[in-house]
This record gives sequence, C-alpha cells and structure tokens, in this order.
Amino acid sequence: MFEINYKKIEEFSELIKSINLKLNLLPGVETAKNLLDAKNKLTLYFYVDAICHQTQNFSGEIDGVYFRGWDYLLNSFIKEYKNDKNFISINRMKKIKGEDLKRILNNSGDRYYERAYLLRNCAYILKRDFNGDIFEIYKKSEGFIKRDDGNGIFDLFKRFRAYSDPLGKKTFLFLNIAKKVGFWEIKDPENLWVPVDYHLERVALRIGIVNVDEKIIKKLIENRKIPQTIDLKLRKVVGDGVKNLTKISNVGVEKIDQIFWSLGRSICLKDAPSCDGINLEKTTFETITGINLKNGCPFRKLCNAYKNPDLRKIKESNVNTIYY
Repeated sequence: MFEINYKKIEEFSELIKSINLKLNLLPGVETAKNLLDAKNKLTLYFYVDAICHQTQNFSGEIDGVYFRGWDYLLNSFIKEYKNDKNFISINRMKKIKGEDLKRILNNSGDRYYERAYLLRNCAYILKRDFNGDIFEIYKKSEGFIKRDDGNGIFDLFKRFRAYSDPLGKKTFLFLNIAKKVGFWEIKDPENLWVPVDYHLERVALRIGIVNVDEKIIKKLIENRKIPQTIDLKLRKVVGDGVKNLTKISNVGVEKIDQIFWSLGRSICLKDAPSCDGINLEKTTFETITGINLKNGCPFRKLCNAYKNPDLRKIKESNVNTIYY
C-alpha cells in the first residue's frame, strides 16, 4: 500500500546538500534568557501546541500584522499572555471555556469547545502528574525521549489527550520548540522523529518520497474521506521516509521538517501549487530558508508532481482529527 522511495530520498539528499540554506527555524518562537523565562515560554508554547491541529481556518490581523494558521494561533496566545501573565496558570487553564478561546482568537478558527477541553485536560494532567510544572516532565524523563520504564518524554506526553497521537506530531513539535527555547537538553537525539502534519504529508507525497498505491492516490486527489487507521499508516511511512532523508543528508530532523512545512504553506499549496514561482514579497519558506520563491520551487526538478501535473492534485488525507 505504502513504501519509502529510497532512490528519491538519495536524489533529494544530494540536492538539499547543494543548496545554501540559511535556516531561521520556528520564527515566532523565542530563545529563553534564563530558566524561569524558559519555563514560562515553554508552558505557553505547550498550550499553543496542544490545540495546533487543522488550523487552516485561523487567520487575521493582530496589532496590524496579518497571520494565519500556526502563526495566528501562536501570536494570539502571546498577546493574551502579555496582557495577562496569569493566562497560563494551572487554575486559569483548568477553567478555560470555548467562549474564552473564541475571544482570544477574535472569532477566527473553529472547534473552540473541543480545543478548550483539550487545554483544560492539559492543565489537569500537568497539575496531577507533574506538579503543574512543564519541567517536571523533563526531570522525570531525565531528558530521554524514550525509556524502557515508560518514563520517556514520548510516553509521558501521551498522558495528555491533546498529545495522544500515536505518532507524536505535537510531542515532536514541542521538542523542536524546546530545543530552540533552551534549557531542555535531549539526551537521545537519535529518537527525534518528524512531526508529520498535513503540509509535510502533502509535500512528501508530491515529491515522491513515499510511493502510494493508485487506489489511495485516487482518494487523495479527489479529497475523499480517509479512515484514520489508513491515515496513521500513511503518516508513519511519510515520517520514516523523511527521517531516512535526515540521516542520509545529515540535515537535522527539525530542519527538514521546517523546510517541508514552510514549502507546503508557501508554494506547494493544497489546491494550487505554484511550482514555477509565486509573486509574493515574503513567504514562510523565504523567512525560514532565505530562498525567494519568485523563480519557482528549488526542488521542482526532482519532484514527481512537477513532471506529472496530475500528481499536483494530490492533497493530504481528508480526516477529522486532533492529532495534527
């Protein structure tokens, strides 16, 4: 049904090593000045990440600047926190309601009550199991993503409903964030994996890093509903393929993730990829990689979808989920 295309990965590895990338990872996420600052920042990002799933409908201006998706969600929470430092306290998050979230997000987005429930659950579990301190997760895991005793970061995060994805998209995104914030040293970086979301899935499928049988390809092109069991298998193979790419290219997981993610939200769009160029002054891809997209996608010569326009119609799985 699905298989990794190792030949394509080797070709892509050579291409990406030949490009002069000046990476600015996770714009909007700030490095901490000290341990207390790291605790406050990571607590805020922990809650943002918890409800960062299917954010296509999030957009608008915040203090005169237009944001969308993850950026809109992140900056909405940052603004609320700057206005009210108690916003990220356990007591406040345990009581947050859909109406509160709707106000914070200025009526943008959707599924406010579902997301508010996930935030309340996060606060409840953080208090119950980790004394209300995000760094207790780090202390309990001793910085290891995986441990035989079940106290690795990956398993500890699964206690939170929002982070229950079997593939750990939100968990691995949090770890990428924690690496940038600082004061959170990962002791087994070989166990870092890819936070596979819909942008990364779509880009990987179009490039051809993963081969998919015609029956599934047809469903993806037609944007038909995909069972979550199938979606999990697809995301697992995509993640394994991208992880393999990081090993061969010697480019870190968080870097490859940001390259693919920003490409997917800048030029390799769901409905209309602009392979030969997009006339925008500053895309997310350029912000992260330093590469302007006016002259086209830098990976198009290796991309299966560029060679076969029918494959440009491939979309990510049509599935309703809180996982990503």
